[in-house]
Amino acid sequence: MAGPSKPPLRGIPLATLAVGAVLWGCAPLPRPAPPPPAGVHLRACTEEPVVVEGEPSSRGCVGTWVQELTDPVAIHLLHADRLPRRFLVYVPANLPARPAPLVLVFPGKGTGAETMAHLLVRNRFEELADRDGFVVVYGNGADRSVFPDRDTVGPHPGFLDGCFALRIGEGIDVAYVREIVRRVGAEVPLDSSRIYATGISAGGGFSLELALEAPDLVAAVAAAVPVPFQPKGRWLQHCEPKPGFRDVSVAFLAGTADPHVSYAPGQSAHYRDAVYPGMEETRDAWLEGMGIEGTPTVTRYPDTARDDSYEPQSGMKSSTLEAWSYPPGPRGQEFLYLKGIGMGHWWPNPRPSPESFWPGFGKTNRDVDFADLAWEFFRRHPKPRPSRNAGGDPPSIP
Repeated sequence: MAGPSKPPLRGIPLATLAVGAVLWGCAPLPRPAPPPPAGVHLRACTEEPVVVEGEPSSRGCVGTWVQELTDPVAIHLLHADRLPRRFLVYVPANLPARPAPLVLVFPGKGTGAETMAHLLVRNRFEELADRDGFVVVYGNGADRSVFPDRDTVGPHPGFLDGCFALRIGEGIDVAYVREIVRRVGAEVPLDSSRIYATGISAGGGFSLELALEAPDLVAAVAAAVPVPFQPKGRWLQHCEPKPGFRDVSVAFLAGTADPHVSYAPGQSAHYRDAVYPGMEETRDAWLEGMGIEGTPTVTRYPDTARDDSYEPQSGMKSSTLEAWSYPPGPRGQEFLYLKGIGMGHWWPNPRPSPESFWPGFGKTNRDVDFADLAWEFFRRHPKPRPSRNAGGDPPSIP
């Protein structure tokens, strides 16, 4: 006996078709995944994140305050003794009830916290924070209103001067970070032995400044195509290394086709008047400064993306990434050198950077996600804990 014939589809509502797909044995369309949960809204937050490229830039919230300046040199250079400051913080809703690690993420020149979170990192740190239970803060350089339009991308562009800034005592941006940690730590218990910093370009250089000038605060840093500040010599610039900087573990990513920060000594394609020290020379300066010796083990990541080098600049179709792992330093600290062969000035990410940025920045390596590499590096390097309290919990920032 013949089975029932299937009705024609013309004129049938979509909802009816969906039901019919089940009745007639067809697989229904998959339901879209629910959006990930929003982060905890802290009392320190005063704003919502700015939308970037028509999309939400983060699931976190924005804190603002006015920083009081006391350094007479900074006041003279900025023509102000008060500086508006902001940061973007993401606290997972499922954060475990114990002191949490803190990852500080800093943008490059002419960009802000939201652009770093959405356009470069692609919110990967928030996904990792959901999975592994830590707090993410995207910093924002102070708005100096000094950038031509071509040097700004996205909302609230700023500049973290790093070791370039003249100062007396601690730099104003180091003080800015300490205040962020205080404000977030007043609401979320933070593990003071697991505070980390990463960033790109000027933000990567600022991460190196924190290693030099705030070793009491950060346990490890990961600098992506950074301004190449060094522990001594001309490229120490105006930084003043503090006792203990040698104990901070450092991961350092350099791109051989970087048009902004030259891999070789000398000028770059973008900054013709610059005299960069060279990334391998910077690597060697940090190894010497940290007291690390020995031959590295070199590992190459699989070349999974075959079109991730900007050929007009690099002469290559594909970039590859090498990890140079050195023996531990005298106090167990690690220096990891990541060499992006054919890579430009961008955050490594499986998703390609926007095509409009390729002529100015080159392409990024897409074989890895630098957020994952940085977080795995950080997990290996808590600060040594001199003591534990009676409850056995790690030290926290109240």
